[in-house]
Amino acid sequence: MKTTLQSLQESISNAVDMIDRSQLVSDDLLLQQSTKSSANSLDFTNANSLLDKCEQVTTNYKNTKSLIRIIHHPACSGGSLLSKCISAMPNAYLLSEVHPLSDMHIPGINGFYAPSDLTTLSRFAGIPDLNGLSGDLFTQNVEVIYQHLKLRGAELVLREHSHFDFFKGEMLTTPAVSNLLKNKFELLQVVTLRNPIDCYLSLLNNNWLTFQPQKFDEYCRRYLKFIQIYSHVEILKYEDFLDNPLIFMTNMCSLLDIRFSDLFIDLLEIFKVTGDSGRSSNAIAKRDRRELPSDFIDEVKSSSYFKSIQAEIDYPGL
Repeated sequence: MKTTLQSLQESISNAVDMIDRSQLVSDDLLLQQSTKSSANSLDFTNANSLLDKCEQVTTNYKNTKSLIRIIHHPACSGGSLLSKCISAMPNAYLLSEVHPLSDMHIPGINGFYAPSDLTTLSRFAGIPDLNGLSGDLFTQNVEVIYQHLKLRGAELVLREHSHFDFFKGEMLTTPAVSNLLKNKFELLQVVTLRNPIDCYLSLLNNNWLTFQPQKFDEYCRRYLKFIQIYSHVEILKYEDFLDNPLIFMTNMCSLLDIRFSDLFIDLLEIFKVTGDSGRSSNAIAKRDRRELPSDFIDEVKSSSYFKSIQAEIDYPGL
């Protein structure tokens, strides 16, 4: 063994000596060539080309946008359960129900304690152009959180509070979250839907109908506008999730470009998200629809907007 090691060491040493001698010869030849040529005769064409290429690569790198994932869905459409599933994926962190302009979390104008919420504190301070400031704060905060997670090899997912844009008061002409982030980030977006009949009944049961008139047809008008705004985004149906959670979440993770793990079902209990008002447990299974009042059945049958939704999404009627 000792003889073999000595032989190996000698071979390595000889090889290093050969490389050194070769380098000396090469350097000598280069020196000779440089003394035979004047500085004015040197050709920098290739050097300039190389510098241009380096500059182009640097420019392309600077122009590369960070990647932000966004989930959009109406309220009472299973979004909280789906958000827990996303949160349970490896190295994925979901911010639940984000919206820069929402004031729905504020219970009153006096005595609301929000020491870390600069947007809400700015509202109470009466700072002018609050919407513009809120948008700037939101974008900057998303960027800081994104970079924080990126350094740790993790992915950021935003669950947009789409209810504020489409189902509260007057509809916004442009969804705030996507509009604010699209110039700074590359957006990967997914829309998840549930049959509007079930969404509306849940809203009614929770006393969350905050638009006028509080009728099913008006809800469907807003619901239709929502899916039309996001017509360029892949749409997934909550009912398909209940039929086969593994296939559904595999597809959803692929669309959002995050790692999938089939352990998510076992980990749901760990994660807490806002808006978790529907299910009393995390069991993934279909539930019987609430009994429909006769007057509501008439509303569904007469709703022209519901018929338009059925044409777009192929949802069954009653």
